[in-house]
Amino acid sequence: MKNWQTAALSGIAAVAVVAGVVAQANDAVTTGLTSWMSGKNHNRLIQVQNEGGLQADSGAVEVAYYSNSSFSITSPRGISLLVDPWRNDPSGAWGLWYRLDFPKVEVDIGMSTHAHFDHDALDKIDASMLLDRMAGSFRLGDVKIRGIADKHQCVAPGIVPWTEAVKQFEGREKICAPGNARHMDNTLYVIETGGMKFLMWGDNRPDAPEEVWKKIGKVDVVFVPVDGSKHILDYAQADSVVARSGARIAIPHHYLVPETTFYTSTLLPATEWAKTHEHTMLDAPSVMIRKADLRGKKGHVYYFGSHNKVKM
Repeated sequence: MKNWQTAALSGIAAVAVVAGVVAQANDAVTTGLTSWMSGKNHNRLIQVQNEGGLQADSGAVEVAYYSNSSFSITSPRGISLLVDPWRNDPSGAWGLWYRLDFPKVEVDIGMSTHAHFDHDALDKIDASMLLDRMAGSFRLGDVKIRGIADKHQCVAPGIVPWTEAVKQFEGREKICAPGNARHMDNTLYVIETGGMKFLMWGDNRPDAPEEVWKKIGKVDVVFVPVDGSKHILDYAQADSVVARSGARIAIPHHYLVPETTFYTSTLLPATEWAKTHEHTMLDAPSVMIRKADLRGKKGHVYYFGSHNKVKM
């Protein structure tokens, strides 16, 4: 081979290697968690470790709604956590659900109940730490979190038989426990702060085993997935979850918020369900809850409706 041919081939190989490195670098930038790119730090967590919190005890827990099934909870001492940030389905199989990206919210703790696109966009938030489908116990400052492993609802009770679509996508007839795939697992979270217990149901099955209910115990506030299409739970199932949990306040989620979510999601508002109970139609995207607010309530619904922190 002549010298110029060798040089040319070497040059092509070098370009190919460089191109491969650049492609991999670009891939690293555009996929997966991006925590390494954040200009923030976890000095807040160090302060909590040393002082037990970030502020004096306010006596109240702030609950803020970020549309779909995503909420933030801020403890009386200022520790913030955000559950179930969402994204559009990266596979494209479920179509376009959301009108916009989830905001880059800065929180102390990011959490996900299960591995579905409308609950697992932990890369979209700027969190000091992540608890993804956590089972077991975790404590920081005035916040205690218990994760209880169970299973996702696997029989669609409503007008859209999405569980049949799951069977088609997976190419098998049975998607329920115990032989389910990972995405049909679900973790329930009991968050204790401000002298109250908050139960994040995620998309859990309504007929959780007795041992799961024993681990949950009685709670004060339950976040329950219910909407007019009965996508995850129908009205009777949602009512049974609220009743069994003993919650004084029930907050619906996984319903249509037209300002953030397309009708292609097949979801509908939860207004009808809310109105079948004693209810408060909230007029802002966040609410402060104190233990005194629980008095005299039993399954009282707090409904955010379209009020949300993503697009107000």
